[in-house]
Amino acid sequence: MEFRAITLQLDDINEVARLAQLAEDAGFGLAWGIDTPRSNAFVHLAAMAANTKKIQIGSGIARAFVRGPLQTAAAAVDLDRLSHGRMVLGLGSGTRKQNLFETGMHIDHPASQIKELLQVIRQVWALNGEGTLDFRGKFYQLTARGFTLTKPLRQDMPIYLAAVNPFMLRVAGEVADGLAGHPCFSARYMKEVGIPQLAIGWQRAGKSRTDYKITSWLITNIDRDRKLARREAAYQIGFYMSTRSYGGLMDFHGWQREKEAIRAAFFEKRDMEAVADAVSDDMIDTLALAG
Repeated sequence: MEFRAITLQLDDINEVARLAQLAEDAGFGLAWGIDTPRSNAFVHLAAMAANTKKIQIGSGIARAFVRGPLQTAAAAVDLDRLSHGRMVLGLGSGTRKQNLFETGMHIDHPASQIKELLQVIRQVWALNGEGTLDFRGKFYQLTARGFTLTKPLRQDMPIYLAAVNPFMLRVAGEVADGLAGHPCFSARYMKEVGIPQLAIGWQRAGKSRTDYKITSWLITNIDRDRKLARREAAYQIGFYMSTRSYGGLMDFHGWQREKEAIRAAFFEKRDMEAVADAVSDDMIDTLALAG
């Protein structure tokens, strides 16, 4: 069955709400709201939920460590209630630099910590506003009376994890209900790296492929001028691929020369035109839909 989603990456929350309604009318199954220092996904999703009736809404992706576990659990429940059961909680660990700059904290073991975070969130939902939360983990030590905790509309609300590299992909397969694939995933990377690593996680958890939802973002640029559309795609690809922890994606495709040129342009020259110049036609053809 075909399933289409769209990411609404805009600063204007009123425009986000309007486009979510248009996406619903156009037959999209899910609308993602982004989470950055300038855009709070949960607030954007509230506007989307209030202006739609049937399309799923999802945090694509919410930063896992910039909020407390109880706050994340409660925000997802509030949005699920507001949307009458249409919420998908998408979480991502972020990069080391993102976490340091946005939280002031060093997150040294993101895969292990996000795995524990999901345990906390699911325990909160399972309590259903009753009993006591007494969680003692490596990263979180939490105690809360049941009446202070959120009471979910659905205790099995789906949680998707963002993952790029093999270790995080295995964790995503093991503990999440779905994968929030990276915009710089190619079809080949998904087939040869993503799904095999997810399968290791499914085996650990006793799950199968049919139990799991795989989604992936696709960089899409449309313009009357094909050259301009491809240039816009190059900006996006270059920005993502400047991230050092995504170097494995570049190496997988044999883009070592482009990788070094992008990093030099981004970190040394600080020149986004040079970053886009360093993105090859092969990278655009492989990673984006642009024309």
